[in-house]
Amino acid sequence: MATNTDEPQRDDDSWLYGSPTYRLALRLGLANPTRPRRTLRILLLVLVTWVPLVLLSLAAGTALGGRVDLPLLRDPEIFIRFLFVVPLLELAEFIVSKSITVQVRHLVASGLVPERELPAFDSVKNEVARLRRSVLAEGTMIVLSFALPIVMRVFVGFDVRPSSWERLGEVITSAGWWYILVSLPVLFFFLLRWCWVFLLWSRFLFRVSRMDLDLTPTHPDRAGGLGFIGWGLASFATIGMAVSAVISGALAQEIAQRGSSLNDLKYHLIVFGVAAVLIQHAPLFAFSGRLARCRFAALLDFGTLVWRHDRAFDEKWIKSADTKQSLLGSPDVQSLADVATAYEHVERMRLVPFDEKALAVSVVAVLVPIAPLVAAQLPLAEIVGKLAEFML
Repeated sequence: MATNTDEPQRDDDSWLYGSPTYRLALRLGLANPTRPRRTLRILLLVLVTWVPLVLLSLAAGTALGGRVDLPLLRDPEIFIRFLFVVPLLELAEFIVSKSITVQVRHLVASGLVPERELPAFDSVKNEVARLRRSVLAEGTMIVLSFALPIVMRVFVGFDVRPSSWERLGEVITSAGWWYILVSLPVLFFFLLRWCWVFLLWSRFLFRVSRMDLDLTPTHPDRAGGLGFIGWGLASFATIGMAVSAVISGALAQEIAQRGSSLNDLKYHLIVFGVAAVLIQHAPLFAFSGRLARCRFAALLDFGTLVWRHDRAFDEKWIKSADTKQSLLGSPDVQSLADVATAYEHVERMRLVPFDEKALAVSVVAVLVPIAPLVAAQLPLAEIVGKLAEFML
């Protein structure tokens, strides 16, 4: 049977591929994730979402100012959304898909999923892959991507300014219509697609956590060998950064155009930052029950082992008065320390397989887009002073 050599071979573990939009990109020759193809896709996205807004605003005289209160080239939201967020969400495809593929393979290769659970494991993989390829799911996302901007900006008038590049009084400009019917739907589709991928990954982890996994209570990652899943969630930090940039752009608009201050919006930023990090790490809590049972059983087993070992040591070196052996240099002392170290590993076992470095990456990813907003409102000397006061 002849094969299509133009179609890149994909591992079944990569759930970003095989979706209806991916198959469309494949037919257009844009699906191969090489660097030139990714660059081309990003350029096409900018060409579709941002360039027409600039050209239409220039033609209408609403790009540079004078005619409207908010010209397009002074609107920070437009630059952030279509020159940073959309390209970032496109680049995230490679990062997240690679991370998911490696993690799924390692679950089997490491022996965490034992042979007796492989049929169930493959069933879960196939189920999630079918959901990712669902025409209904992706069709719903496309419909919502068009419906939300139309409802919010045409019928409800959410965040609509009467004198801007988007609207002159009650009349929507040509650039405004392009924004509503093309640019925003592209942005919303990317955001909805990543929400769907994250939900599918969360569902997969939940189903895996209900399997009879072979956890190792003495594993150095202090998570029974599941620590790599906590680190793998760091790949979704790119999505967190993109969402943070959208929020920061909206708040920057609020400050610049409506006279709000950073102090008025600080609680918005705090709630968003905390919620973003918690949501990203929420799937890890699915393993809490299994890790808790593993830790409890291991504490009993190793407690018995330590008791037997220490009792034997006591009988040999403490209670035996006729021994002629020298304790100095005896391997029994090292054995005593080794057994105690193993027990301490079990005792320090976590109930959630999070990774400190991944947590730091997630926090930094959320804070980076917020930093320019804070820096624009607070002088650098004041920021440094507050940090020094907090640390001292």
